[in-house]
Amino acid sequence: MSSPRVGVVRDTMLTNPLLIKASLGQTQSRGLTVPGPDFIFGTSSGSKRDGGVAEVLSSWRVQSRQERSAPHRMLIPDFVSLNRDAVKSGLVTSKELSQYRAQMGGAKMNPAPKLPGGRAPGRQAVPDITFGVKNRVSSPLWDVLSHQYARCWLDEQRSRNQTSNHKQLQRIKPGCIPDTRTSLLRRSTALPQIKTPFKLRCYTQVAPALNTFRDEEARLRAFRAHQSDCVSRRGHQGLGTYSLD
Repeated sequence: MSSPRVGVVRDTMLTNPLLIKASLGQTQSRGLTVPGPDFIFGTSSGSKRDGGVAEVLSSWRVQSRQERSAPHRMLIPDFVSLNRDAVKSGLVTSKELSQYRAQMGGAKMNPAPKLPGGRAPGRQAVPDITFGVKNRVSSPLWDVLSHQYARCWLDEQRSRNQTSNHKQLQRIKPGCIPDTRTSLLRRSTALPQIKTPFKLRCYTQVAPALNTFRDEEARLRAFRAHQSDCVSRRGHQGLGTYSLD
């Protein structure tokens, strides 16, 4: 016996699983609407008038060719005639040809050819193309019987061993320090680099206006004396007074 309800019981309460209460000894309903007991699920066998299994076993019904509807044949534009007429009209660019085909394409259409059996070609096969991976060229039977491949493999192994032995002989002996770039540069003598003083282009061909030295040797001696004496002098170029402190 279900507990009494307070308030108005509406029809929508019977479809809401949160408001449905399970009856005693029965499972709780999900609120789904189920047709009555007179409803028949599936297709009724009374509508079929083919005679059932007996007619199938006793006769064989074949549809005649006249009853079949004529298949729709796909139309293909005749590009050869379209291109020929376009060139005769003076249209040579791709844009002009595409516009001419769009305007006159419906007037010149050829039906697609039929295949044996009355089937229309869905897709034209591409000639001279092999799909998939090509098979490996078969090995000559004489080379297989004469063990030619085994001899080639042995020759390759011998040549590989000779190459590895030659590389081992060329390896550095223990205790010998190999030469590096630094050691080679230390032993090599650097070539003297003569640096010419920088001169402006406007003064390169102009001789000095004043030469106070008697000769070039006297000028070099004076510069050496100045270089050794400028250490104890003040100033940027060592031309100032002596620094005594």
